[in-house]
Amino acid sequence: MRFFSCLCALACTAALSLPTLAHNVWLEPDAGGGYLVQFGGHEGVLETFRPDKLKSVQAFDQRGRAIAVKIEPREGGVRVQPERQAALLAVHFDNGYFSRAGEGPMVEKPMNENPGATSGVHAVKYHKTIIAWGAFAQKPLGQPFEIVPLAHQTPRAGQPLRVQALLDGQPAGGIRLSLGEKGTPVTTATDGTATVTPVAGINQLLAIRRAPMTSDARTTSLSYEYLLAFPVHE
Repeated sequence: MRFFSCLCALACTAALSLPTLAHNVWLEPDAGGGYLVQFGGHEGVLETFRPDKLKSVQAFDQRGRAIAVKIEPREGGVRVQPERQAALLAVHFDNGYFSRAGEGPMVEKPMNENPGATSGVHAVKYHKTIIAWGAFAQKPLGQPFEIVPLAHQTPRAGQPLRVQALLDGQPAGGIRLSLGEKGTPVTTATDGTATVTPVAGINQLLAIRRAPMTSDARTTSLSYEYLLAFPVHE
């Protein structure tokens, strides 16, 4: 119950502290043992979304065994329900293509469908919630962009925690990380690792990678954003 309460607090905190220049996706537990998929970012405002933007939700127990997840589209969003208690949850969310002409407003269309468009972005989000720490928590899931904690025991508040950024399964250097929106940014080394210092309670580690795209008529850039949520003991 304590962790359930912490996760609820996480959702409230996330709504207030996600990067103002980006959107993130995360899970908020509900009273029925399921989770509401939350999406937002600009000044903490939650936004509705089309259910088809949610590409997958995975659930695993502490031994890494997959747990079936029921996905229930709802007006303005999605609810998900693991078949049994999960130790780790992961989300893939594709927010689609956005483009603009010059300094004009962003519209939700790829460049090739927006006459006069001069720039665009394909915005993809990944999320992972660690509910119970264990060896499986430090194993990559195979997400195209992923942050993996290099500890199988629950971290302690104020103690350094090493993590690793992976891009297509390979160590990714130069990735910007921060604990929450206002956390001091750190950048991963060439081996993809960085060290952060979590606080007691639920932490949210944010990661951003943006890369130019030169061979796709729909966009000029690919944006990956990640939110890793995890509990920390005092």
